[in-house]
Amino acid sequence: MEYVSQIQAPPPSLGPPRHSVLIVDDDSATVELLAEILEAEGFEVWKAFTAQEARGVLAKRQPELLVLDVKLPDEDGRDLCHWLKSEERLKQSFVILISGMEIDVQSRVSGLNLGADDYLTKPIQPQELIARLRSFLRIREVSEALRKSNELLEERVLARTEDLRLANGELLQAAQELRTLNNRLLETQERERRRLAHELHDEAGQALTVLKFSFDSIEEVAQAKVPETVADGRAALTRLTQLIRNLWQELRPAMLEDFGLVPALAWYFDSFTPSTRIRVDFQHEGADGRRFDRALEMAVYRTVQECLTNVARHAGVQEVRVLLRAGPDSLQVQVSDEGRGFDTSGSLSRNGSCGLVGMQERVRQLRGTCSFTTRPGGGFRVNAEFPLAEVKPVEPPAFTTMDPRMLRPADLAKASGTLKV
Repeated sequence: MEYVSQIQAPPPSLGPPRHSVLIVDDDSATVELLAEILEAEGFEVWKAFTAQEARGVLAKRQPELLVLDVKLPDEDGRDLCHWLKSEERLKQSFVILISGMEIDVQSRVSGLNLGADDYLTKPIQPQELIARLRSFLRIREVSEALRKSNELLEERVLARTEDLRLANGELLQAAQELRTLNNRLLETQERERRRLAHELHDEAGQALTVLKFSFDSIEEVAQAKVPETVADGRAALTRLTQLIRNLWQELRPAMLEDFGLVPALAWYFDSFTPSTRIRVDFQHEGADGRRFDRALEMAVYRTVQECLTNVARHAGVQEVRVLLRAGPDSLQVQVSDEGRGFDTSGSLSRNGSCGLVGMQERVRQLRGTCSFTTRPGGGFRVNAEFPLAEVKPVEPPAFTTMDPRMLRPADLAKASGTLKV
């Protein structure tokens, strides 16, 4: 063919073959000349003169580059290209279709759609062919490097994911252990409160009763001689009795055990206001006259108690609102004020709120939820919700050994009659 004589071979290049090229063309002169040019550029060249021979080479080898004539004697080169690109083993090979005739845009697009990577017309300029082949090799090298980087990244991601999974497991285990420890701490705290309450009742209560009777027996004799001393002593005894009674009630509220949640909270609010000068707006829905699980009643009582303690210490207000709402499946308690609030960007413990952390754990221990809403100057709100177990029937108040009346004689009879529910 005439176009063969127009191919000019460039100067040979040194270096061992690095990349493989398969040349498929029915013109042996073109094949030999292209092979000479590519070998001089360091390529390893394989040759085929028909589509059948090309298939035979491709069955045994995997060339990186193919220079494929469109008009082969036994098959259209575009069909061979389409087959090659459909083979998983060969589809990464770079294919340049060549044609001895001027091709229109439609034919070029057709060849590219069948899988060809480029399209050249004869006569082929060796410099252009080599430039295109090397351009593809650079693209392939970058793609290969990117593929390896992706594989390495995936391996690192998998390794990191596994590390995070293990760390998360350890963190969850530590959190569970911490929660268990905190639950035991709360249980221990309640047991210690019960023990102290019993000791106050058994020891201090009896001593105060004896002391009261002693005052009664000497009052007639001493009244005439030192009336002021007797009056001061009786007043001090009354204050001490009231103080121990209040302390005992805080440690182990007998009102809660005997009368239930609403009366116990009302009693607590009646004692809270005089000592703090903070009025409690107490509202309740569906809870009056109902008894709940003992642990639940205690958790709600302690939650409200802790909230009001924080209000008295930090809020700087004259009123606090407490809402208790009991439904068929849940018991909700909300405590809110319009006081100072605080910034929640730090942890609760760093804001001097270790009691709030303990409050959350106490609620979670009963499978409830507890949330806080606050901002500097915007007040503070606590919302706690507990799932309800089977509701207990209301039982009539029973006189127990822990009743406040056992702690005081006639001195506190008047005080016990001031309870408002």
